[in-house]
Amino acid sequence: MAAREKSPSTFARRFAKQPRYKSNHQGTGLGKTSLLNKWRRKREERKQQKKTRITAWNKEKSQNPHIKGILLLGVVLSGFYMLVTTAPLQKLYGNVQYFRIQEIEVSGCAATNPVSLRKFANISYEMNMLTIDPQEIQNRLEEHPWIKTAKVTRIWPDAISVKVNEYRAQALIVQEGKGEFEYLDRTGNVFAAVSPGQEMDFPVITGLDTFATDTEKKDLLRTAISFLQLAGRNNPNLPTQNVSEIHFSSEGELILYLVEHPFPIYFGKEGIKRKYYQLRKVLEVLYRKKKGNAIIDNVAYIRMDYQKNKVLVAQRQAG
Repeated sequence: MAAREKSPSTFARRFAKQPRYKSNHQGTGLGKTSLLNKWRRKREERKQQKKTRITAWNKEKSQNPHIKGILLLGVVLSGFYMLVTTAPLQKLYGNVQYFRIQEIEVSGCAATNPVSLRKFANISYEMNMLTIDPQEIQNRLEEHPWIKTAKVTRIWPDAISVKVNEYRAQALIVQEGKGEFEYLDRTGNVFAAVSPGQEMDFPVITGLDTFATDTEKKDLLRTAISFLQLAGRNNPNLPTQNVSEIHFSSEGELILYLVEHPFPIYFGKEGIKRKYYQLRKVLEVLYRKKKGNAIIDNVAYIRMDYQKNKVLVAQRQAG
């Protein structure tokens, strides 16, 4: 009896009714190979990208071989500074010979000198880099009459730098109440008394004692300084070096005296700048020689305030 043919299962019959997938590479095996190649290619691409990133990082690292060392050194020095600036460790290391100051550099001196400034500010080679206070030294230096500003800086491991900015004298001022000459800067600030042996070759401002208020004195000082600034242009007929004294009368009028010819030149109260330029022209004429002698040798006084835009030159009488 022939074997009874098995009927297909319900699942098989249902699957048979579905449309069959037909590979474009059916029977060749190329479809499977293509998928494998794609997977391998993507894996190689990922490896290559990773290798490229590692190479770039190594290249950057090789171009900056000292960065890590510099950063480490910075961290160590910062930590050391924080430690030694604390009071307990300052006390501990304050007497260590290694931290003693070996060099003191002082710059900016003109009227002063490094030796006197070190002595004034109590700066010595016995001091310790860890225990000195730069701000305290600066404050002491700025108490010096000639020092306008000061800057003190540690230079590790064993030096300090001191830079000073001095006042610059423009004139001398005499006030009877003080009985001494004092220096005046270009802003009208009186900053130091003249000591024996110091420079005194400056114009002298007098007559301020007759004025009671500081406001009046400051106004007159500004007038004197503005005149000296004009003379500072060093016109050959009226340079600063030729100004001996600027005196103020009790009415506040400016009277000028020259070094070589001490006759009075009356400026009055107003129009100082205009009168200064007028005086330069007058002196240019007076310095000319007549019969072997300079005309200015016979001048008794000059009034710049004689009349508006007119100057009076009075001659000394013969005999």
